Amino acid sequence: MKCWHCGKVGHLKKDCWKRQQTSKEASATEKKEVNTTDTRSASGSGMSDEVLSVNLTKHDQHWLLDSDASNHMCIHKEWFKTYRSINDGVMYMGNDVTCNIVGIGSIQLQMFDGTTKLLTDVRHVPDLRKNLISLGALDTNGYKTVVQGGVMKIYKGILLVMKAKKVGNLFQLEGRTGSDYVSTVSEHDSSSIRLWHQRLGHMSERGLKILADRKLLPNLKSGKLYLCKHCLFGKQSKQKFKTGKHTSKGILDYIHSDVWGPAPTTSYGGSSYFVLFIDDFSRKVWVYMLKRKFDVFTVFKQFRALVENITGQTIKCLRTDNGGEFMSKEFENYCKDAGIERHNTTIYTPQQNGVAERMNRTLLERARSMLSNAGRRNCGQKQWLQPVM
Repeated sequence: MKCWHCGKVGHLKKDCWKRQQTSKEASATEKKEVNTTDTRSASGSGMSDEVLSVNLTKHDQHWLLDSDASNHMCIHKEWFKTYRSINDGVMYMGNDVTCNIVGIGSIQLQMFDGTTKLLTDVRHVPDLRKNLISLGALDTNGYKTVVQGGVMKIYKGILLVMKAKKVGNLFQLEGRTGSDYVSTVSEHDSSSIRLWHQRLGHMSERGLKILADRKLLPNLKSGKLYLCKHCLFGKQSKQKFKTGKHTSKGILDYIHSDVWGPAPTTSYGGSSYFVLFIDDFSRKVWVYMLKRKFDVFTVFKQFRALVENITGQTIKCLRTDNGGEFMSKEFENYCKDAGIERHNTTIYTPQQNGVAERMNRTLLERARSMLSNAGRRNCGQKQWLQPVM
């Protein structure tokens, strides 16, 4: 066993004493910073007298998500993208002090994932100590708020649009405002991390960090990977679904399989399909290219001979959809003679074959991302533009 945090052998990351010591020091530092009290803002018609611990000078450059605020409010006029002056509005503080609303407009925010959102109907209140995003206003516009484990997430339908982390007893938006994020992109999004991101089939930032910690990527500097438009194009999907769970106790106990195709463009070898086999216990994947769909039976016999010869185990159960390539009499009789149990999904329900379907999605996402990065976005066919479940 090797620790992913300190790199030493003999323990796991969760048991690493060095990581635990770092966490304690960070917690102690945070408690020292959060030592100034302030009164939370109230809505235009009501007031709140709850006193919270917050560092005022720290938060005037950030956004706080507030359930008591009746409207979005901002201190800085230069952050507004559109602006209209008004002189007839006031906002009540928790200590019954009024602050004048001098303007209203919209502000452009960069979210945690690099996307930009336009926050509308924002009040300009220069006398405030912090910038507030009203959870009530978001709820009125159809957004859903979920708080769990010190993280607040704002959803629009199933799409995550905002995220805030807990600082003290307040939730601070993970994002930047106006020109504040323009100068930081080049600082964090180094050319080396983006280059490795492209080389490895548009791998996630978390995956790149793991490889960098293991010293497998030379010259990779630490940094944050910001928005990649090719990933947005290649990895978009309609709706997620949960992966099915199985109680396999050993390799080859349970095999998932699915066929994808036909591809709009054949491979250099003349293949238009591919079939994959996934071992449920080890999650090892085998992919075979096919020229014709009914070649699946021949490929399965080759796959079975290979894995059973290497492992010394036998395939016990095969899970597939109801495609004709899997449901032929020849295939059924072969599995019966070999003692292989068959699990078939309900028709028009790909979610029941989720393990194989998700691997199809992973392979096609990377292919589309690399094709887009290479300047072959359309590839001569519209089918490559279609998200695959």
